Order: sequence, then structure tokens, then C-alpha cells
Amino acid sequence: MKQTLMIVGLLIAGVAWTGNAMAEIRIATIQSQRLIKESPQYKKMEAQMKADFERRAKELEQDGKSLSEDLQEFKRNADVMSAAERARTEKDLNTRRIDFNYAERKFREDVAAREKELAQTLMNQISEVIEAVAKEGSYDLVLQDPVFASEAVDVTAKVLARLEAAN
Repeated sequence: MKQTLMIVGLLIAGVAWTGNAMAEIRIATIQSQRLIKESPQYKKMEAQMKADFERRAKELEQDGKSLSEDLQEFKRNADVMSAAERARTEKDLNTRRIDFNYAERKFREDVAAREKELAQTLMNQISEVIEAVAKEGSYDLVLQDPVFASEAVDVTAKVLARLEAAN
């Protein structure tokens, strides 16, 4: 009987202590997609990507259009060309197609590498700001994209304001 009372007493004390410990934990949440899309750093990154790659994209588009037009012309005129002219034109078009495919693949790789680099920089900046806001607000835990969170614990607006001030 004494052991049972002692175990029950320990359980009650443990529940009371757990309740007090839980009451002291401060939790905040953030909406990562909103942070990324609305941050001035993201908008700056988009503008930088456009400036870096817009010229190459237009050149690539023009080269592709020119190659397509030349292929259509070759298909229309192949029957009236001499065998030597047809072979030379076909070889030239195949070489251009290979070069175009390589340039297109290289362009996509360059864009992806630059996006990854800029995204990593952006995520580092956002993480630093989240950490600063969490420390200032004495939060013990910051959750990213919870299924549900009340407005009272959402610090996304504070983080956005800090990101705008840092820009």
C-alpha cells in the first residue's frame, strides 16, 4: 500500500512538473513560402537571374527558331537538291542541331547552378533573421509550415519586416 501511494505521489508530482515545464516553452511558427516569395531579397534574386540570363535565353530562342526554319526549308527543297548539296546541308544541319542541343543543355545547367547558389544565399539570410527574431522574442522553438498555427504564434510578418529592413 505504501509503495502504491508513493508511486501515485510521484506520478502526480511528475504531471505537475511537466505541466509547469510545458507552460514555459514559447513556440513560434513561420510560413516559409510566404517568406521566400514576399522577401525583397527574393525579388532582387529574380531580377538578378533575369539580368544574368535574359540575353542568352533570347539568343538561344533565336538560334532554335533559325534552326527550325532551316530544317523546314531543307525538307521542302531536299528533292530538288543535288546529292552532294543535300549531304552537305544535312551534315551542316545535324552539326547545328548538336551544337544547339549542347548550348541549350549548358544554359539550363548554368541557370540551375546560379539558382541554387542564389537560393542558398537567400536561405542563409532568412535563417539568420529567423534566429534573431526567435532570440529577441525568447522563443524556444520555431516551427516551419505547420498544418495549423494561430496568428498569435506566427512570426512570419516580423521576419519579413526584418528582411525588408536589412535590404
